[in-house]
Amino acid sequence: MPPQPRAAVSTSGLLSRSKTGCGSCRRRKKKCDETHPVCNGCQRNNLTCTWPEQFPDSSPAPQTRRPRRRQNLADGGNRLPPELAAMVTVFATPSDQLVRRLLTHFSHFGPTWLTSRIGNKRTRILGHLFPETMENPLISNCVLMVAAGDLVKYDPFDVPVQAAAVEFYGAAVEGLREAVGMQGSREDVSDHNLLAVLLFCLHETQNYTSSERLIPHINAAATLITQRLHTVPANSELRKFLLEMFCYLFSLTAFSHASSLSLHQGNQIFETPGLMEYLQGGAILGTSQKALFVVFRVSILLSQLPSARTSLNGELDPKTKSKLLATETQLQTTQAPFIPTSNMNTETLSDGITFECYRLACLIYLRYTIAPSTPICDPYVQSLVSQFITYLSYLPESPSDGFICWPVVVVDA
Repeated sequence: MPPQPRAAVSTSGLLSRSKTGCGSCRRRKKKCDETHPVCNGCQRNNLTCTWPEQFPDSSPAPQTRRPRRRQNLADGGNRLPPELAAMVTVFATPSDQLVRRLLTHFSHFGPTWLTSRIGNKRTRILGHLFPETMENPLISNCVLMVAAGDLVKYDPFDVPVQAAAVEFYGAAVEGLREAVGMQGSREDVSDHNLLAVLLFCLHETQNYTSSERLIPHINAAATLITQRLHTVPANSELRKFLLEMFCYLFSLTAFSHASSLSLHQGNQIFETPGLMEYLQGGAILGTSQKALFVVFRVSILLSQLPSARTSLNGELDPKTKSKLLATETQLQTTQAPFIPTSNMNTETLSDGITFECYRLACLIYLRYTIAPSTPICDPYVQSLVSQFITYLSYLPESPSDGFICWPVVVVDA
């Protein structure tokens, strides 16, 4: 028997991968010792050992190099829009520096969004919010979401802030879903969920999103507050602030979107015995909290108007008209806790003017609801407008200016 050829050996002494091994080893991608007529691998595994000279067509096909998955995004057809390409590099967890920037922005401008108070009382709301922000990730994400959403308005090309606005909004939504889904935990009876929902309301109103996004949050807040009306809060000052915030948002939204709101739950809250007195001197409108109850009462009446029209020309049925006239008379005799004068200190003056502007705006709107054909030169209407302008001239330059936007818009309309 002729001597069998030895397997090819590399300089390192290891069996090299043969390019002329048997067909079975090549199919299995195994090293072949090229022993003829049957290699040791096929003999060991009881396989048919075939060789290229026996089956010429069995020679391995030339291999082509597989393209890499990683491609250069800068190449022609795969180029990303500049905005998205920039966000790819920053859409990671926002940096500590950016978080500090957002918290600083909220601390400086948050009071202008949440209170009409001035002086030392202006920053009172931060004492309610920042402890919760530092201790609760959900509240932290909500605060950062509001701040980032506001900053984007000033510089729409600030890509890191754009990315942070999306990132924190998503984290806040996910955190709120998780918190609401928790059953049988302390979170169910705390005010964290309520605070988070109201911060979502602030986000939608401050950052000019659509009412379709605002209304579900306000209705959710009404549900959460209804569940808490007869519970003892862990933090009574925080609960009071949240009730103020809800009454402000709900009453103004009800004025124009009553049909979309949970008015039954809203009524339960606004009619809670002693609520108005409980909120007096609060962190948002101070001694002018009564203005919100005035607006809500008028909003409820206005919500009944579509079914109260008795003819094509829009005449009101006698019963509804009587209610509106009675409300108008009541508002005419309702006074602020004091009469604003130009020599008052600015803090007291701001509270009084806020109430009077809301009350006068409701009266003007009621007059044109009861009698749509009333001319603009009507003496009664002119007297209301004159009072309104006088009070505006007394208004000090303060954060309360933003809270006068609603009555100014109503009067102007």
